[in-house]
Amino acid sequence: MELSQGVLRGLVQAALDMSGELDQRILLTTSLDAARTALGADSGSFWVPSEKQATCQLATGHGAEALRGSTVPLTALDSVAPHSHTLAAPVLSGGRTVGYLRVVRDAHDDASPFAASDQALLALLADSTASALRTAARIKANDRSGDLTLVEELSREIGSSLDLDRVLQTVVNIAAKAVRFDLGALALYENGKCDIRAVAGAAAVDSNAEEMQDLAFRAAWAAGTGEMFYLSDREAPGSDTERIFLQFFDAELAKVEMQSGLYLPLRDEEGIVGILLLEAKTAEFASVRERELARILANQATVAIRNAKLYSQVPLAEALGAISAKRAEFFAIPLRRRTIAGVSAAIALALVTLVQWPLRVVADTPVFRPTSFATVRPLVSGTVDRVLVREGSEVIAGAPLAQLRDIEARAARLSAAATVRAAEREAGAAASRGDAAGQRLQDIRASSARAALTVRDEALQTLTLRAPVSGSVLTARPELLIDTKLRAGDAFVVLGRTDTLDLEFSVEQREIARVRVGDIVRIRVDALPQRTIEGRVTWIGTLPQPASPAGTPASASASGSTSDAPLVHFPVRALVPNADGAIKPGMGANARVLTAPASLAERLLRTPVRVMRLLWWRMWSWV
Repeated sequence: MELSQGVLRGLVQAALDMSGELDQRILLTTSLDAARTALGADSGSFWVPSEKQATCQLATGHGAEALRGSTVPLTALDSVAPHSHTLAAPVLSGGRTVGYLRVVRDAHDDASPFAASDQALLALLADSTASALRTAARIKANDRSGDLTLVEELSREIGSSLDLDRVLQTVVNIAAKAVRFDLGALALYENGKCDIRAVAGAAAVDSNAEEMQDLAFRAAWAAGTGEMFYLSDREAPGSDTERIFLQFFDAELAKVEMQSGLYLPLRDEEGIVGILLLEAKTAEFASVRERELARILANQATVAIRNAKLYSQVPLAEALGAISAKRAEFFAIPLRRRTIAGVSAAIALALVTLVQWPLRVVADTPVFRPTSFATVRPLVSGTVDRVLVREGSEVIAGAPLAQLRDIEARAARLSAAATVRAAEREAGAAASRGDAAGQRLQDIRASSARAALTVRDEALQTLTLRAPVSGSVLTARPELLIDTKLRAGDAFVVLGRTDTLDLEFSVEQREIARVRVGDIVRIRVDALPQRTIEGRVTWIGTLPQPASPAGTPASASASGSTSDAPLVHFPVRALVPNADGAIKPGMGANARVLTAPASLAERLLRTPVRVMRLLWWRMWSWV
């Protein structure tokens, strides 16, 4: 099957677009648009099989609205519809049919039925679609690190404050990172009533506004159930609870154009403290995974809100009385002595607290690594004829790395070129004889042969493997791969980017809280002692790695920590520019992280304060 240059490029571009897409709807739309363009179809659709029937999940082009949601027998997918030509191809994944790509060409004067080559082209596109669907499913199944980061972010943010309003605003804003919604709010619940205290994206809440009052009524009803409640689709309720809810609030939801909602009571053993409400203008806005993540966030928010409310109730009478007594003693001192003491104390305090400079945190065992890796893979199968690089070679993007054996491809190219020349000679001969029909036939033959020649030229170019990025060859002894048979997609060599490098190091657990993403890292390399190199922290690990010898307590460290647990370090990475390539991957270094500025008082007191806090905690844990 020979494809025109435009069709070939369209298929390749569609495969590239689908390979990087995780949204199934966008992925399938890209596939259907590519099928319609390549086959000249008026409409395209994707059908999901179920027993002996198939249901249209997605449709584009002419008549798309009428097709969506319709069901037909599987045997009728490839049948000819009235006044049209139909073609379908299965999308196979793991030996199982997950769907069908179907295209329809309306029958009119210049329309022709689909040919066998069209069937092969649609099958090729179906294979690309199946591969993209598998990749998206695999990535989504493994992509849980973002959830963990979000939960940790909420724990860190709400744990850093006991101010109730700040905690409420933090919870509802972080919920926006877990679930996509159009209206999010958090209400406090007391005596069967809800008070909306925080709205996502809003600095203040007008509780007297009609929309907020309606939202408070919905919150109170959902809080009264005591359990998480999910309204999947206002127009098609799926449970009795949803139908009962809509009997009361369907008009209110329609007024604000909300189609679905998630209502999470904030409940602990003492009762309900509030409710988190998330509403959207689309149906089924929250997946099972997103609802579970929202439930985790709600549980953490319950603890934080309960702590903030308890803190606000602590009496301060004794503390205020002691402050008043000290104030009276101070004013009993003569004015001159008070003035001298006050000025002296102000100067000393300014020197100790106001003069600040970045606190340097030691980076342990720093090592340079390549920033990223790129695997060079052939687009077509072939045998390695020549290898043009060696292990450790520096290459630039686009540089040739190897040449696949091209005898057959060159022979096919010469054959195509010979066909072009023969057709052009025959056309000239027909023109000299005055045979217009023969000349036209030979011109068409020459045009077709030239298109085939273009395809052969592009095929020859794919036999040269080129570097996708600039970097170093990391594969050991690539020259041994000569005469090796490679299939399309097999790994040939691995390149590591060296124009920027990752500096991997670790930081002690006592100092890791000071390190932030974006902090400057100052580095000295033994090979370049005259240069001070700067990088920036790009990643901080959340899981510790052992750093002290087994059984060595952290209490023996110089910091004076009283913990009996072995000293541990946390991994950190920094991005370091290396435009001139002077730094090589694997080099060691001496590095310091410049963290937030600290005064002399903070530097002197940080270790004693840490020790006292640990002692205080231990003392209370024994009670």
